[in-house]
Amino acid sequence: MSTFPYATKLINTTLCGFICLVFIVTGCSSTSRIAQSAKGSVSLEEIMDWSFEASHPAIIDQTTILKIVKGVYAADTRMSAAGSKPMRVFNDEDAEFLAPLLAQGLSKAKPEQLVVFRVSSSAGSGSEPTAGSIYVHQGALHFTVSKGAAATTFLPESAARTEQAPPYAAGGKAGVMAHVIDYHAMAQAPMPAALPVMKTAKTQTTSSLTPVTAIESEGPPEMQVQLSRAKDMLTKKDTEIRVLRKESDWMKRELRERDEEIKALKATVKAPPKKKKAEAHRTR
Repeated sequence: MSTFPYATKLINTTLCGFICLVFIVTGCSSTSRIAQSAKGSVSLEEIMDWSFEASHPAIIDQTTILKIVKGVYAADTRMSAAGSKPMRVFNDEDAEFLAPLLAQGLSKAKPEQLVVFRVSSSAGSGSEPTAGSIYVHQGALHFTVSKGAAATTFLPESAARTEQAPPYAAGGKAGVMAHVIDYHAMAQAPMPAALPVMKTAKTQTTSSLTPVTAIESEGPPEMQVQLSRAKDMLTKKDTEIRVLRKESDWMKRELRERDEEIKALKATVKAPPKKKKAEAHRTR
């Protein structure tokens, strides 16, 4: 009877130790750095959640990734010189920094890893870095911004849907939304127009020169950009057709002139007279 309490205590101690070990293992994750600089960082983070299994490694060209990064917009609208328009979460410089590193991360990631990023925008000093994660699952790219933007949306809307991001993709935060993006459709989509450039002008007042920040209007809306591209392509095709027609007319004219020259030569050249056959004479 004396050994029963001791055995019970040993079992409870072992069970508690096992439970603590499970909590420790599931709460920790290993990180593999892809790149790190003053601008930002991109890493591979191993997820200990057994429900997570990504379609990695995934090969997506960096041009498509660049379109995706440029397609993430802040959900709220801000007033600009051209009116109320959505603003991008990542400016052109930030997007060009992230795109090749994110593409590299996806190509190296394992099924139990996702790609996490952090970038400090150069648009303004003291601005909060933007952080988030991406991974590929069932033919779609899951893009989550967990820090630096209160809420985000994705354009074009036809290429993505929005859903609740799992905690491991949102840095442990709740209520963060993820964009599930059809990256095959984005590969065929045109590159978004460049962001406006901040310009500082000076207007003179009665007392001093006061700097005034003027923001150029953003590029045309997406539909106008697509129409402009289509118009440019049609104009280019029309020019090519006109050039081909001119070349065809020139070739036809050359052929007619050659044909007339050949006919003239045939008319001037007389056929040589036929030689008479030698007559056979008898010899005496």
